[in-house]
Amino acid sequence: MVVLLLNKGTMTKIENQTLALAGILQCAALVDQLASKGTCHSECASASLSSITNTSVKVIDIFTSKTQLSVGISTLKVVLGKKTKSMQGVTFYALSLINLEKKLMKNPALLNTITAEIDTFNKQAFFEITHANSIARLGELYKSTLGELNPRIMVKGEQVYLSNQRTAGYIRALLLSGIRAASLWRSQGGKTWHLLTNKRKILKTLDSIERSSSSLENLAQSK
Repeated sequence: MVVLLLNKGTMTKIENQTLALAGILQCAALVDQLASKGTCHSECASASLSSITNTSVKVIDIFTSKTQLSVGISTLKVVLGKKTKSMQGVTFYALSLINLEKKLMKNPALLNTITAEIDTFNKQAFFEITHANSIARLGELYKSTLGELNPRIMVKGEQVYLSNQRTAGYIRALLLSGIRAASLWRSQGGKTWHLLTNKRKILKTLDSIERSSSSLENLAQSK
């Protein structure tokens, strides 16, 4: 598989918005995978979790390859392309994350608390981001902050997985990364109504990204 580098070249506004939106859908899809199957795509999960500790507002600084967003890209394409019952939960999680991020931006005190905790987490990076201890800590951060805001994001799935403490913590950590993705999307000019008015443009951009067989720098420079 060819790894498509995102960290070179100049991406267009719609490309940045589309990739950031894929980041939100990726977190939503990973949460759904964990809740229904107890496992999720490890590489994409690692990339999404790593975004939490990355303070850049540039998509190319957060996701370094197309493969790191493969779940998000494929999910976004299905969600915008056709309505399927299996995607209703994922779509709900994605929209809930966008709305929750809006609430967070209106709560400076809570935002400062989360930012401070993430700064401390970075300074005390004893484990890799995918280590069970790191995931548990990020999950607890979500639970004690964003998890207290109403309406809470209610995750549906198999009880055997939802009742597992480690899996529940993993789900919360990915919801936190979803908030990060929503913030990134908003920083790129993303708006909820774009999901309707820019649907065709987003799908066209996704097709261009998927067709690319080399660096996305070439995709950007070809315009």
